[in-house]
Amino acid sequence: MRGKRLERILAIISLTLVITAGVLGVRREAQEVHNYLNGIIPEGHSALALGGECFALYAADSLSPDSYLINETSPAYGGEMVVSVLVDTTGIIRDLKVARHRETPSFLEKTERKALRKSLIGKSYDDPFVIGADVDVVSGATYTSQAIISCAQLGSGRIARDHLKFEVAAPEAPDLEIGIPEIALLALYVLAFIGIYKLTRFKKTLRWITMLGGLFILGFWFSMPLTLSKLNSFLLGYLPDWHTQLYWYLMIGGFVLSIVITRKNIYCNWICPLGGLQECLGTIGGAKPRFTRRFNGIMKWVQRGVALLAILLALYFRNPVQLNYEIFGVALSLTGATYLFIITGFFIVASVFIKRPWCNYLCPVVPIEDMLRLLSKKKNS
Repeated sequence: MRGKRLERILAIISLTLVITAGVLGVRREAQEVHNYLNGIIPEGHSALALGGECFALYAADSLSPDSYLINETSPAYGGEMVVSVLVDTTGIIRDLKVARHRETPSFLEKTERKALRKSLIGKSYDDPFVIGADVDVVSGATYTSQAIISCAQLGSGRIARDHLKFEVAAPEAPDLEIGIPEIALLALYVLAFIGIYKLTRFKKTLRWITMLGGLFILGFWFSMPLTLSKLNSFLLGYLPDWHTQLYWYLMIGGFVLSIVITRKNIYCNWICPLGGLQECLGTIGGAKPRFTRRFNGIMKWVQRGVALLAILLALYFRNPVQLNYEIFGVALSLTGATYLFIITGFFIVASVFIKRPWCNYLCPVVPIEDMLRLLSKKKNS
């Protein structure tokens, strides 16, 4: 009873810190002045502000602009992305640069390695920009790619319409996109509920089906696990368009509601791709709990403390990946900084001998579960 009371007090303190960090972060961002123009204005040109984050660019001694620069915004994986788009007087994109983003740096680096930016240079405002036909997204950085493409299309179109006085078709409202990730996620949740509440005698078999489905479909194929960075994005108010990113509403909604309503963490225990990977490795090596109860208790508070720090830094600096120590990207798609490869290697090896070491000792999603359990009403058994 005393331990539970202490947990509730610490939970209240944590929530107070989270709210404070969020308020301070909003005030800090409002006071910052971002210089979007460095590195994209052609040499020897001056910029005249036209309003609406748009600038006319003049060559030396010229009385008329020879190009325009616009800072266009589009939702990406971690939040809003700002891309500076340079367009000439015929409506052709001559250059573009990501001016501000909240993405995991390795995702942005992947788009650069795959030459996404270069593939957009030379396109016209009236090109279709159809993903998969006219332009291609970068595998493993889908949402980052889509944001850059969207900014290029919207920015060039806005300049063509408002300043070059070309006829530009109005952008179409997005259709509801339901694809393999959404269908797979719903199917995995349904199977998990059946295994827990209906076909309990097949529970072990169904759990392996959902874990392997999560690992290969949500993990290796689409690399779309639930991460603290995505939860931080929602906390920061960066809510993606549900028409095009319904998956994340299903993912986060299923995670939260299953804990609050059923008091069972269905996602982590049955669906999480990294959880499935650890259990597969553990089956090979005979993994089991290896440490004392005292050690596990200490590590539980370490896990919570690191997760809280990551959330506070994300809210204050308005960046969901300000403190990035999650290994999902490296483990599932070999994408991440060098230090993350080292951390991932350690936990992958440990998974062969220790039962779910990442989940039990460092995963930041588990403390979120603990907080939801603590704040939700306890059901009578």
